[in-house]
Amino acid sequence: MVDIAERGVRLGPIREFILGLFPSPVRPGVRPYLENAPLAALFLGMSSGFPFAMIGATLTTRLAQDDIEKSAVTAFALTFLAYNLKWAWAPIIDKVRIPVLGRIGQRRSWLLVIGLAVMGAVALLGNIDPTASLPAVALAAILVGVLGATFDIVIDGYRIELLEPEQLGVGSGMSQYGWRIGAAVAGALALVVAARMGWGAAYIACGLLALPAVITGLVMGEPTRKIERSWPEFMTRTPYAIFILSFPLAYGGGVALDRWLGVEILSLMVIVGYVFPMFDLTARRARDIGWSGHVNWLLVPSLAALLSILVFDWPTVTQWLGAGAAILYPLLALGAAVIAWLCITPTRTEGSTQSKVVGPLVEFFSREGAIIVLVFVLLHKIGDTLANLTFRLLFEDLGYTNDEIAIYDVGVGFWALLAGIFVGGMLYARLGMKISVLISLVLMAVSNFSFAGLAAVGHSNIGMALAIGFENFASGIGGVAVVAYLSALCNLKFTATHFALLSAAASILGRFLTGTTAGSLIETMGYVNFYLLTTAAAFPGVILFWWMMRSGLVDRSLGTAGSEVPDAEEDRG
Repeated sequence: MVDIAERGVRLGPIREFILGLFPSPVRPGVRPYLENAPLAALFLGMSSGFPFAMIGATLTTRLAQDDIEKSAVTAFALTFLAYNLKWAWAPIIDKVRIPVLGRIGQRRSWLLVIGLAVMGAVALLGNIDPTASLPAVALAAILVGVLGATFDIVIDGYRIELLEPEQLGVGSGMSQYGWRIGAAVAGALALVVAARMGWGAAYIACGLLALPAVITGLVMGEPTRKIERSWPEFMTRTPYAIFILSFPLAYGGGVALDRWLGVEILSLMVIVGYVFPMFDLTARRARDIGWSGHVNWLLVPSLAALLSILVFDWPTVTQWLGAGAAILYPLLALGAAVIAWLCITPTRTEGSTQSKVVGPLVEFFSREGAIIVLVFVLLHKIGDTLANLTFRLLFEDLGYTNDEIAIYDVGVGFWALLAGIFVGGMLYARLGMKISVLISLVLMAVSNFSFAGLAAVGHSNIGMALAIGFENFASGIGGVAVVAYLSALCNLKFTATHFALLSAAASILGRFLTGTTAGSLIETMGYVNFYLLTTAAAFPGVILFWWMMRSGLVDRSLGTAGSEVPDAEEDRG
């Protein structure tokens, strides 16, 4: 093994001391984890994980303690959809340079701006009283979700470009550990501080967890750009028209579900999901008919008018503008005319070399069995996601205190998760990808059954520790095996985009079902039957993957990134 010093990285006294704590045969394996870039990935991961906890388990506990209805509490799971939609605005982070501040580097300037914005959004969320204004809490939670997802985009880009190619494996592992540490620290810190100083102080304290990433960026400097994305420059009229016409249907469905749930979240998430790709797709469509992509600047005022009406309603907006409200009519008419013309104008680049550039979605769906693979990706985490996002409601109804939740849910769960990650790596190395994925799916399904047992037993610290420990251990194994499978599905030309889309698809259905049905299901059937239902809901994904293994579809559908995944049977041969 090449010594680190020969690669230009010197170990300081502290790192040498840490290495001295390990036996000599182990030190070569530990050294890569103590290099500058992997250590930076650890701190970046810490900041990446905490916003997720703020709108997840922590917010669930807070709302439950304020006696908010369960259907409304679980509806806040829809704010996680921001993480499923982050691919839509990721190109902005890659392409746009922040004026003036961008002099310190594109990645570092974004780290600083979004890091401070996340801190402010988290503090805002913590200082809004849910009993006084639940809609305001929903808006603040969506803001934290969008900014937290954006922070993820920035951190991922910085981490990938900071790590050398040979450090990617170690750096990714350190980032995962950092994410878990950040989420666990935020969850425990919020509970402990809230029990003593209130939720406002708790959220402000947790907001400081954005600083590790910001400080890391300032210390490590601007990384060298290693990845240049290549996207299709044009778009034909049919897919563009489908995208435009699908918005009223999706938004109308979101409004209807919001009214049923009593919280305005899903309609706002539909807007978030459409507004960012709108600009990219419109520019591509405009270029396709011979216009300039700068037509977006013409649409900005029209889009701003439409969004203000959708978010705040027509009477409120016209009251704000007074006599100036008359400007809304020509703005909306202009935007509608431009969009309509883009939808109906024939394609000019059809058949040209430029029009044949294949995008990530087209490449994926051109593979054998792509639809079946997508169905598996959508199904395999339904039961796990449904159960996970309701645990804090169960703990609250069973009478656990904040300190008990911090000790058993956050503390025991964290160590069990780390153990699961370790075991998952061992299984993946020894049994290969397919068998380790199947084992992890079965374990994650069965882990939901343990919470049915806890609900039946009632308040039991040992029972909670066992249930949480088993669930996190299974999730740790799945976090290695299933993520490796999703990575293997990627094409190396579109690695980042394919993984973002697949990881988004893996949880979007479970989060949607949780946000729209979990609370009412718990109130109707009780916790025991609910967790038995989530156990059953997990097995269709298990059965489908088993069939994909037997039929050989798992191997045939892999992308170029998975061309050399470990396979236990071939290794034994």
